[in-house]
Amino acid sequence: MQGQIYFRAFLLSALGLSLCLVTRNTIAQKPGDEGLKPDLHRALVSRAGTTGIARKQGHQPLRRENSSQLRPRNFTGVPSRVPSAAGFSVLALSAEPQHPESLPLIAAGTPLSRVLHTAQLTSLSGTDEEYVDRNNDLVADERTTFDSAGGFFDVALGQSGARYGVFSGTVNNSPVGALVVAVDTNGNYKSDAESTYNLKQFFDLPSAAAVVTGVSTAGREFVVVCSSGYYNSANPNDPYNEPSPGVILLVRDSSATGFDDTRSRKLVTVGDNKLYNANALALLPNNDLLIADFASDELRIVRDTDGDAIPDTLDATPYYSYRFSDDAPLEVAVNSRGVVFSHSSGNDTLMLALFDDNHDGRADRDEVVIEGLSIDNNLFLHGLTVDRIGNIYVIEDASGAADSSAQGGNGGAPRIDAFPDPNLTGFPYDGAIFARTDDPGSQFLTGLSFGGVPANPINESRFFVRRHYLDFLSREPDDGGWNYWTNEITLCGHDPVCINSRRIGVSGSFFIEQEFQDTGSFIYRFFRASYGRRPTFTEFVAERAKVIGGSNLETSKQTFANDWVARAAFQQVYPLTQTPSQFVNKLFDTASLMPFAAQRQQLTTDMQGGKTRAQVLREVIEIAEFKTREYNPSFVTMEYFGYLKRDPEPDGYDFWLNVLNNREPNNYRGMICSFITSREYQERFGLSLARTNADCGQ
Repeated sequence: MQGQIYFRAFLLSALGLSLCLVTRNTIAQKPGDEGLKPDLHRALVSRAGTTGIARKQGHQPLRRENSSQLRPRNFTGVPSRVPSAAGFSVLALSAEPQHPESLPLIAAGTPLSRVLHTAQLTSLSGTDEEYVDRNNDLVADERTTFDSAGGFFDVALGQSGARYGVFSGTVNNSPVGALVVAVDTNGNYKSDAESTYNLKQFFDLPSAAAVVTGVSTAGREFVVVCSSGYYNSANPNDPYNEPSPGVILLVRDSSATGFDDTRSRKLVTVGDNKLYNANALALLPNNDLLIADFASDELRIVRDTDGDAIPDTLDATPYYSYRFSDDAPLEVAVNSRGVVFSHSSGNDTLMLALFDDNHDGRADRDEVVIEGLSIDNNLFLHGLTVDRIGNIYVIEDASGAADSSAQGGNGGAPRIDAFPDPNLTGFPYDGAIFARTDDPGSQFLTGLSFGGVPANPINESRFFVRRHYLDFLSREPDDGGWNYWTNEITLCGHDPVCINSRRIGVSGSFFIEQEFQDTGSFIYRFFRASYGRRPTFTEFVAERAKVIGGSNLETSKQTFANDWVARAAFQQVYPLTQTPSQFVNKLFDTASLMPFAAQRQQLTTDMQGGKTRAQVLREVIEIAEFKTREYNPSFVTMEYFGYLKRDPEPDGYDFWLNVLNNREPNNYRGMICSFITSREYQERFGLSLARTNADCGQ
């Protein structure tokens, strides 16, 4: 656009200097600024297929099996989920997405956890693009260009909102890895300020292939970047050959806008031959770092050994060694439950899910979960990510027409596919084409990332127990009870099946135990006996606060009963002109206690002898048959009130009541599990989802 000023800040000073964010009038990269921009030619020649175990003194993989064989294929012509033993139904591939240039801008206020970031590149320029699937059909509905003159090879979004993009460039004929930190300060999903680091100068990285970001236990945001370690075994003199890859850690400075040079350091040193490639990165839920080493057929892992949730030490043993030569990991991603996804390259590529069945911090097996992917063999241009609800996004044909048949490619149009995995099990359904490039004939796609979300506190045992005191007993926990119930869960260690089982048991105890029966259930039964109906959530909350467990419980219960029968609403149903017999019979009839003739006569006599309406009502709600009959209905109602903080929908209430009464009599554990693993319950406390109803079959 004419008349506007374009400039970009390039910081080539020491990391000890804070990162100065330079505000710009518009988003662009000034031509010729140090020449530090994505070198697409360099990326295109870095083909995964030309790598091999040939670097002098290069890393030697630890293979569990002979991986020279190819994995069997069952290509169906379009990318699709491979049916699993669970027998999930398969959805048809969706219709063609709307042309991306015609999409409306991203609506204000959309959380970054819903915004997918990627890069469109050409041989001369690049843009940073953002997409949103507004109606949850796995097709992009909105789009905003974050930077109209940017571009990267990979991207990661921090919980702070910062965008971290990396690329490989060339400065003075020297290969350089670069990190760009960009921010949107006014919430319009466009870059307002950005700064660039020369990682060759700081850490000797000759390229920047991948980036991830996370947050430590102390709340410090950190960034991890790796060089690719590209090596052309067919040509040791290839000018784009690199030493073995390096991996660096950058920790944000909490008191400034830059990085903390006391914490930022090398995790793996360039040229030390501890890795052969490092073409993709991903963080496990505990913030251990996975590194995709394509040439070695391995996923390597940098572990957090000091408990600060920052990876610090490369494990000599791989996280996983692949079984077949065409499984070599080009990309890697992890969902919130720790299921690892990876894919290799080729015109008929499989996506694998890796599972750590014995919870020892290493994958034990792989499963083919998507088949028929078209993945270009390039160490830089690719993308794979998982959003917070389990949808899997993958870039196909990233290099477009440049991936020619002469090079073993197919020249397919670059696109992003999305596959739903609503149960977060690692076995997705068939998906949809999420988005395509604006110009498939000249553009490339690379890098995928959604905004990060903090860990959900409901997964922490002590928080989980405290919420039950607040949600079911309407009070803060006493130390003894808090510690006891927390310990019931933490005794499981890291065993997820045990933890899930104990969480169900602890949760159910808060309804079953006497304190709730004397308080929350007491209130429920007052409504049910007096008016023949359940309380609404609003009614229950207002009354619940008046009856709290403790030394004054009996006094508060009698005070509540006295107040209840004195209310106009109660007296409208039970006028004060009623005789004792009329009052008692009306109360029993409303409570559906038939015939109970002896009890009716006894309470009528008691009222004639001076027993109050409040005392009679309290006796009625304690009748054993009434309490037994109302136990399951009250249990279902309290699941909604306690966990979801709302009224039950009629179909849901009827379903669960039928389960308890008929389908699976008294299956309280199954119902509790379904509620505490529901998305609605987890999202009361945070956006990160780590549990699903699939846990309830364990």
